[in-house]
Amino acid sequence: MRIRLHCLALLIASSQGLLGGISAIPRGAGRHAESSLTEAVVTGRVTEKGRPIKRGQVIFDPANINRRSAPARTAEIRPDLTQEIKMLNGQNRVTLAIPGRVTKGASPSVQKVFDVKPEGSSLDIETP
Repeated sequence: MRIRLHCLALLIASSQGLLGGISAIPRGAGRHAESSLTEAVVTGRVTEKGRPIKRGQVIFDPANINRRSAPARTAEIRPDLTQEIKMLNGQNRVTLAIPGRVTKGASPSVQKVFDVKPEGSSLDIETP
């Protein structure tokens, strides 16, 4: 009985955002999960405090309930300080990895969800 109450309390706290952003209920629950395997080009820049990031990777992960085996793809930040990649349409989890980035109490990466449009998209990322 004690375990059930603890699990219920944890579920309620996570659904109300009381665990500092950690949630047992996925964001967007109930939304349509894209199944398309059509690709589009995503371009963009990565900046920190308004200055371009010179090195790093932007990783796009299109996997979801309908695209379980869709592989993640990586775009290197190029010498012209931009990134470009061909990705699957629909929502992609995007992770920015910056080598050597030292952060206080946080991950050296930035994560967000981005919706890739069939006509192509631009994704500019400003790091915190």
